[in-house]
Amino acid sequence: MGLFTSFQLKSRDRETRRRAALSLGVRGKRSAIASLEPLLADPEWPVRQAAVEALGLIGDAAAVPPLIDAVRSADQIRDQSGAEAVRASAIEAFGRIGAPGLPGLLLALRDRDAKLRETAIGAIGAIGAIGGPDAIPALAATLEDDRSSVRQAGASALARAAGAAAVPALQRALGHKDPVTRRCAADALGTVRDPAAVEAVRTALADRDRPVREAGARALATIGTPEAVSALIAGMRAGDRELQAAVAAALKSFDWSPSDTAQRVVHAALHGRFDEAEAAGSAAVETLMAALADREASARRGAVTALGRLRDTRASAAVAALFKDPDADVREAAADALAAIGPAASDTLIEALRDRVATVRAAADRALAAMGEGRVTSALVARVTAGDATRHGDTNLRVVSTQADLDAAREAADALDTLMRHAVRKLPVEALRQVAALANVIRIEPGEVPGDSDTLDADALRASARGELSRRGL
Repeated sequence: MGLFTSFQLKSRDRETRRRAALSLGVRGKRSAIASLEPLLADPEWPVRQAAVEALGLIGDAAAVPPLIDAVRSADQIRDQSGAEAVRASAIEAFGRIGAPGLPGLLLALRDRDAKLRETAIGAIGAIGAIGGPDAIPALAATLEDDRSSVRQAGASALARAAGAAAVPALQRALGHKDPVTRRCAADALGTVRDPAAVEAVRTALADRDRPVREAGARALATIGTPEAVSALIAGMRAGDRELQAAVAAALKSFDWSPSDTAQRVVHAALHGRFDEAEAAGSAAVETLMAALADREASARRGAVTALGRLRDTRASAAVAALFKDPDADVREAAADALAAIGPAASDTLIEALRDRVATVRAAADRALAAMGEGRVTSALVARVTAGDATRHGDTNLRVVSTQADLDAAREAADALDTLMRHAVRKLPVEALRQVAALANVIRIEPGEVPGDSDTLDADALRASARGELSRRGL
């Protein structure tokens, strides 16, 4: 080092010291390390950063101990962005030094300073596979660190350095009690294009924590293999609405080709070709139900309209759930779809009529009007009057033999009561007469004497219907 450079390193001017430090960054110039070390404690962080960069450019293993000290002392820098800049430069410097610096970095992984451990992890990850066989297990061990930030850094670095070999450790991290660690493990697995990674990430789709499930969906989309597509589609069909939305977004984020009929239906629905999906008939119902969770209102509207045309009762509850959709057009389409499914969806419809939210009740009203109040009434009356007709004195009865049959009749009667309260003045005369003629229901089992708990009394329903008929002068 020249005399002029020596004076520059001690200059009162920060920029002069910074430039002098950088000038010493010459590959193999080991003698400059001692001159750079004092600058690693410089009061100005740009000077520290320049010294760190110079040590990396020298690229000698002897620079590792002072670099570690520079990372440890970075906490003394008041400017947080400056401290992070020094650490980032240290990672790059360690990467330039490469495998010769690995022993010092492995020791740093056991340091009490969490920030130093994080920096060492990043550096080992940057060195990658060239670090030798000791690097991979050392990084895997960081996934058990007591600091979440260290575990997060370890997951990313391990995937980057080890590739497919990182899968077992990352899969174990998916079971960690800390959800942030599980999320980072899922994200890290997304960088590994290997069948084993797909199987590992698949478990993240069932995680109890929403961000972990979403990370799993993103990871599978990043992997993008046919196996990953299959895992995403399976997760979309089995998951809740939040997961379905995340998976749909993931499947839209990359190009993939469907491999069978089921995947073609999914592909068509995701890309707005609902007529094509609907053409698959009942095989499209589950996919279209999952599409109801799409983040785009137009997609939800297209899916629910297709379900209405298919008229499959399996979709009733999922369609009615859209009565709470924030988009008015979607709510209207859901009401029309439920009406198209018909009286078989009456339980779902009645439940919506009971909802406290006005927009839900309004959508249910629309569906009821389109379905026909009389048709719904007749369907519910038929369920109340299940069983064998008989008479006891002057009383008409329906006799059932099991508690399940009696419970079903009671549920139908409750639904009918809601309908009467909600729309009695809209019911056609014939429907009112059906309710007015309802018989009580009784459960009779051989060898047992029925009690009050074995009877469904329809008197209130009959009175309501007769009162309305009387009001109409009939």
